[in-house]
Amino acid sequence: MSFLRQDDGPGILDDAVLDEFNIPFGSWIEEAVNWITLNMGGVLDAIAWPFEFLLENLVDRFLIAIPWLVVVAIMFVVAWLVRNFTVALGSAAGHVVCGLLGNEFWVQTARTIGFILVAVIVCVIIGIPLGVLSGRIDSVWQVMRPTLDAMQVIHSFVYLLPFVYFWGVGRVSATMATMVFALPPLIRLTNLGIRQVPEDVVEASRAYGARELRVLRDVQLPLARPAIMTGINQTLLLAFSMLGIAAILGAGGMGALLFRALGQQDVNLAASAGLGFFLLAVILDRISQTQSGGAGLFSRMSTAWKARREPELLLENPDFNPSLTSSTNEEEVAEGQVAPLGSRERLLAGTVAFGAVVSVLSLVLPWASNGSLFTGYSRLADAGLDGSSFGAFDAEGGSWFAYIVALGALTLIATVVLVVSSRPRARIFNPDMAVVISIGMLVTMLGYLLASPSEMSPTYSAGAGAIVALVGSMISLIAGAMWITTAPYGPRRPLRRRIGLSQIVVSAFAIGIAIISMVSMWQLDERGGVVMTPEIEAEIDEVKRMAEAGEMDMGVAATEIQVIRAKAQRAERIVISGTDSAGVQLGPIALGVIVIAGVGAIGASGAAGFSNRRRWLSGIVAMGCGAGVAGLSIGFIGTLARATDNNYYSGVGAMLALTAGILAATSAKSIVTVFERSKVYEEVAS
Repeated sequence: MSFLRQDDGPGILDDAVLDEFNIPFGSWIEEAVNWITLNMGGVLDAIAWPFEFLLENLVDRFLIAIPWLVVVAIMFVVAWLVRNFTVALGSAAGHVVCGLLGNEFWVQTARTIGFILVAVIVCVIIGIPLGVLSGRIDSVWQVMRPTLDAMQVIHSFVYLLPFVYFWGVGRVSATMATMVFALPPLIRLTNLGIRQVPEDVVEASRAYGARELRVLRDVQLPLARPAIMTGINQTLLLAFSMLGIAAILGAGGMGALLFRALGQQDVNLAASAGLGFFLLAVILDRISQTQSGGAGLFSRMSTAWKARREPELLLENPDFNPSLTSSTNEEEVAEGQVAPLGSRERLLAGTVAFGAVVSVLSLVLPWASNGSLFTGYSRLADAGLDGSSFGAFDAEGGSWFAYIVALGALTLIATVVLVVSSRPRARIFNPDMAVVISIGMLVTMLGYLLASPSEMSPTYSAGAGAIVALVGSMISLIAGAMWITTAPYGPRRPLRRRIGLSQIVVSAFAIGIAIISMVSMWQLDERGGVVMTPEIEAEIDEVKRMAEAGEMDMGVAATEIQVIRAKAQRAERIVISGTDSAGVQLGPIALGVIVIAGVGAIGASGAAGFSNRRRWLSGIVAMGCGAGVAGLSIGFIGTLARATDNNYYSGVGAMLALTAGILAATSAKSIVTVFERSKVYEEVAS
């Protein structure tokens, strides 16, 4: 075996010989990269320029530079124009929550929006034309198909390497990598959509003299629109799935916050960033959908990831292809109009609007007198507010509770106007939703009036504005309850005559969370330091007086003052539950309302009888009570966060109450939303 050995080195059967015969593949690639960098710098700059231009102008000079509420308004209008008012309202609410997490989170939210928009815009600019060419020219598709196969087989981390080599670490490389990763489904689905257009339709347009450009514009693209929109939606979902990887390249956004939180094991940062990431993903996903329903976000992202190599299969999935869920109902095809409003119904609708106007008028009246209801728990200055009064939107007054009342009242007025005028409207502008909103306003105001004030506001009393707001919500609720019993509403389809276990399970879960919320932390004081109560200040003043009068040595007086201050020193954090007499004691109120919502959910489930209207009315009660607890929790959290010290927080109990309210509100949603105004059909002459 000597011929297998060279100069007493390792033989060919030894593993060490591999170091002597290794293939310098890495060196070849390095040389190629160096050559491209040195000789094709202009080309590389030209490729990077569109990304730099869009990121700089769309993100830095627009989304981050303008006020955050303007961004919220823009996204609201876009969602309304692209989808509907309900999606637009959800978009605005989600962006507001992202903003209220803090300035840093809002900046990263704007970066995420810009990053995703840039990646999707570039994908659309490149993907749709390539998909159209592939669908119309077979030779282009023969070249494009293996290219897309290679792009979809390569792991996402591999995309990072060439972009880092040529353009360095940064958001430009991250955007390019995201674009390449998310682009193939859009090309494939656009190609499939073009090819699925019936050939006889295309030939008929050509027979009538239409040029190829017009055939494409007026025939193929409109008919291929569902497939193209599915491709855009999947591109967006895949771009979101790349946020974490893009953060490694310095793309910023919510992915960077999550990456930092994991590295530092910061639960606070991870939870806040995760919430912002989830809300933003839901918003953009709903805006890019073409149908009103669909699966949840994580299910859709999982489906998009699994179908990445064969996105054509998504056209067989009703969650991605709205044409599969659109069915033709004979009753909907028949000519007719909604049942007209009678005089009694108009009167009741007007009374609902009157109650809403009363609630609006309450906003110009004082909501608190001689102290503050909530801010006194953390602000020592509130101890000296005797003799003062505060308006609805003052931090010491109604604050966020007033904002909720204002939003609810304006929604009620809009509902009445749209219903009376018989104009097309979103589902929220209906009599049953008016009752839900009225219940929510009533529960919110009851919580405000029943909350216990701080010991720092011993002379606090509720202002006339809060009482008037309560009266206004009661008027709207009573009139709304009579309205829905008068209005001719019925289900679009027959309700199943079986007990809806989902309503019962969700409501039971909500009650369990409300119980935990009641005994959990609603207020947390981590300020430490000295808390100067009026009694302590009086003791210090007395010592100072004695020292000035010569009744006590100055050194002794100084020592005595230090002792008094030491007594007020707090070294441990103070935890106040929802039932603690030292707190607002909103826990039992929230639990009681959630229990009522649970009873309503049981009625909506059919467990108390299968009457359609009974289930509908019970569902309205469940949704309204859930909305009320959610409004109460939001009002408390927002009011406390608005003006309190940095180390004084609303606790997890308030968050759990908010969760319970949302669950209770959604427990009967499927029953309530299936009801609509009856139609009057015209007889067709034979």
